[in-house]
Order: sequence, then C-alpha cells, then structure tokens
Amino acid sequence: MGRKISEKEYEIHYYEVDYRKKALMTSFIDYFNDIATYQSETLGIGIDYMIKNNMAWILYKWDIHVEKYPSYGEKVIVRTEPCGANKFYAYRKFEIRDYEGNVLVRANSIWLLIDINERKPIRVSEDLLEAYGIRENNEIIKIEDARKLSKIENTVEFKTRYSDIDTNGHVNNEKYAAWLIESVPLDIVLNYTLKNIKIVYKKETKYGENIRIETDSIFSEDKVVFLHKIINKDEIGITLGETVWEKTAIF
Repeated sequence: MGRKISEKEYEIHYYEVDYRKKALMTSFIDYFNDIATYQSETLGIGIDYMIKNNMAWILYKWDIHVEKYPSYGEKVIVRTEPCGANKFYAYRKFEIRDYEGNVLVRANSIWLLIDINERKPIRVSEDLLEAYGIRENNEIIKIEDARKLSKIENTVEFKTRYSDIDTNGHVNNEKYAAWLIESVPLDIVLNYTLKNIKIVYKKETKYGENIRIETDSIFSEDKVVFLHKIINKDEIGITLGETVWEKTAIF
C-alpha cells in the first residue's frame, strides 16, 4: 500500500487576496491545514479520532516557496502527501497547481505528535503509519532552521485573540505567519514579493497572551531577507521565522 495522496479544488476568494488581487501567503497555509485535516478525516483518523486517543498534531516547521501567486477568482488544485515518520515526527508535502498543471506553490512541513493531557511528544503509532500509507517507502524531510537575529531593527507587539485559537486549544499555526509578515515594513510589502517563508515553532501560545516580534533584515540588490523571533511575556523565544522578499515582480 502506497502513500495516501489527497487533492482538493479551492477558489481564491476576495477576502483571501491583497491589494494586487493576489492570494495571501496566509491563505496558502489555510489551504494546507484544511486539506491535511480533510485527508485525515477521510482516512478515519481525523479530529474525533485524535481526541479519543488523547493525541494532537503540532506543527514544528514550515518551508513554503512560491513560484507564482494565483489571482482573485482563480481556481487551483491543492495536493498533499504524507511522506514519512520518525519517532515523534511526521513529514508532509504540499503543492498548489493551476488547471494547466503548473506548480504555483511548494511546501514541506514537519509535525510533532503529542499527548494532549501531558503535552509531551509521543511516538507515531502503527495505526497512523498504516492509515497514511507510510509504513514503507519512508521519506524524511529536512528543513533548515531559520537563522537567528544578529541585531534588532524593529519590534511589534500583539495579543492573541479568541479567533486565533484552533481545535487543539492553542494558536493556529497560520497566525504566526501573519504576525511575521505584519512585522515587515510597509514599503517592503508594497514593493517586494514574498517568495519564501520558513517558520520553526518552539513553544505554544494560548489565548490572551502578549507576544512580541523582533525583526532583523539583510538587504541585497534585488532581495531582502527578514529574520524574525517571536517572544512571549516571559521573554522566552517561542518561534523563529525567516521571510525572503524579491523586488516587485507582479505576477
């Protein structure tokens, strides 16, 4: 039995685009989370199964590369493939394609399986390996850590809201991406295009917590890289991020 692959059509809605009518990076992450959940539900190992067995998937790393941003009203095909597991970790790939089959977005992800009550990692069970078809032909994905800041150029503060919370009771992983992007100066957002985002989740955030984002930048001729660190009220670093922006290329 091979790996289970799922595909689903999505339409780019008005509330999912920026001022150029291009899809938002955070919309891609929402699609990825949705199709991963959709696949698990169809395989009988979805939300209810996980709760019954006191388990939850926690995202550890994202690495998302954009070749081309789809536009408002465009329909795309989102594809996901669980490709392996190693002890407490599982690895999953994503793609977004247009109707001509061109790959618009590629993403790799690493997930951690935890015990809901103990909030500690647990081994990926044989049932999950079997359901996802990854008992054999196991592929390990490596995602480099986001680089650490050498200096702090800018800080932005947020407070987590009720609407930020997911079914596991902590802040949805897409919200961290939104915070990182929000910490980038407006002139960069308006004149550059976000081509890659890398996020490393180190500690959970819950409702009502105050967080601070520290940002550093590395400029080159036609590209700028921002290094991000999210810090909680106890001055503990909970997330590292890296965003790569290229000089405006309107797709």
